[in-house]
Amino acid sequence: MSTRLFDTHIVVDWSARANPSPRRPSADAIWWTVARDGVVEQPVYLRTRAEALARLGDLLVAERDAGRRVLVGFDFAFGYPAGVAARLTGAPSALALWDWIAARIDDQPDNANRRYHVAEEINAAYDGLGPAWGRPASAPHETVPERKSDRHGSDHPPERRLADARAKGAKTVWQLAYAGAVGSQVLLGLPAIKALREDARLSGDISVWPLDGGFSVRQTPIVLAEVYPSLLQDAVRARVQHEEILDAAQTRVNAEAFARLDASGGLGALFEPPVDLSAEDRAIACAEEAWILGLGHEDALAAALPPAYIRDPKAIYAQSFATVAAEAQLDRLPESLRPVATRVIHACGMVDIAETLRFSPDVAQAAQRALAAGAPVLCDCQMVASGVIRRALPDVTEVITAIDHADTPALAQTLSTTRSAAAMELLRDRLDGAVVAIGNAPTALFHLLEMLDAGAPKPAAILAFPVGFVGAAESKDALAANPRGVPFLTLPGRRGGSAMASAAVNGISLGLRGDGT
Repeated sequence: MSTRLFDTHIVVDWSARANPSPRRPSADAIWWTVARDGVVEQPVYLRTRAEALARLGDLLVAERDAGRRVLVGFDFAFGYPAGVAARLTGAPSALALWDWIAARIDDQPDNANRRYHVAEEINAAYDGLGPAWGRPASAPHETVPERKSDRHGSDHPPERRLADARAKGAKTVWQLAYAGAVGSQVLLGLPAIKALREDARLSGDISVWPLDGGFSVRQTPIVLAEVYPSLLQDAVRARVQHEEILDAAQTRVNAEAFARLDASGGLGALFEPPVDLSAEDRAIACAEEAWILGLGHEDALAAALPPAYIRDPKAIYAQSFATVAAEAQLDRLPESLRPVATRVIHACGMVDIAETLRFSPDVAQAAQRALAAGAPVLCDCQMVASGVIRRALPDVTEVITAIDHADTPALAQTLSTTRSAAAMELLRDRLDGAVVAIGNAPTALFHLLEMLDAGAPKPAAILAFPVGFVGAAESKDALAANPRGVPFLTLPGRRGGSAMASAAVNGISLGLRGDGT
């Protein structure tokens, strides 16, 4: 029997903007992410609270009609510190306070609202100045102090709820503006979830944890709960994708964490009260203050997530080249060769090769001139040819290897050498002005040098990265000692390989477009 509690998990990041969010997705707006049967969808961006409320209502109706149970987590407090509800409404009930705020906030379709008027009315219920604070200096609401330190009074309520005192970094509901403020989100969020709860289409199908029924999971099709995405702050930052807005990443990662923990049967524990919470404090949380789902279970939520790694290809690409730039000693290389060396390092993961590369100072320019003029790229094996990025080359450029030519095996026998050397011999008539890339066979490089000694046409450049324990170091040493008047790039020693050879070609050809990395 499945122990999963919900089929769909939604995490919503609310916003207190006083006007519509920009058309282009941005921070400090409304975002949500849906995880359906554990499959995490792309975050959704909403410009106004009215739009968000309408679309969320439609989504919940559709999920309910499909027979799916839904958990919806909102990132704002569902209640105020103990005593506030009774002071403002006469009843120690968070739900009564929702009604009180909703009757006054007047949240318009364009996000215009009366939150500072409501804050003034809250402050008027207490002596002195406060407890709500934080407003622009130009806002005409003098009874809402600009700064926390401006507050005074003898009967102000607690600064934080019981849950806020336990949640690392949680802000007070009394702060309405400035960095990290959540007070305005609460004033504008509570009327929104009240409206959802009272949506005629969902009548009787929504419960609010723990305000409806206490610390237990109600068996309604839809359960609303307060969440605090910063419980997974480290996990979010480790998983934020390239150019992804942090607000979107928070909803995405938290939705995945709840869904995965639920799938493993571990979500039920999050609905239970903390063992060290007294009976009196439990009663306060269930009636007045509410509670944060997942508080105290941060490790379980984080452990439910898959290992953190970068998945976005653009981010992987950008970070890889940034790492090469930071760690490789490229200063010893000519400016024109640095993008080529970067590509070669990226292909093998060894930044130290920048210190040992041997080259002609003009090799990159010589190869680029040849490629721009339509010269072919001659490769010693198919792996090198396959690694060459064709879109970076002129349309007329051929990337050629003769390793699989029908005549290669017989010629190798005739010459008493390897197929790689014989393949290079078959390309003799294409050598003149070509770019030669060798990434596998030392014998191909040795034979190329012998061909040049015998009067074969000179290529425009030789990019030599043969690899292995027999002949690799010796063939490259022979090239560096006497390149036969041909510009060259090589890596001394046994290291090399097809990926490095094709990367060298790519670094040169991409340089034709001005984006060598």
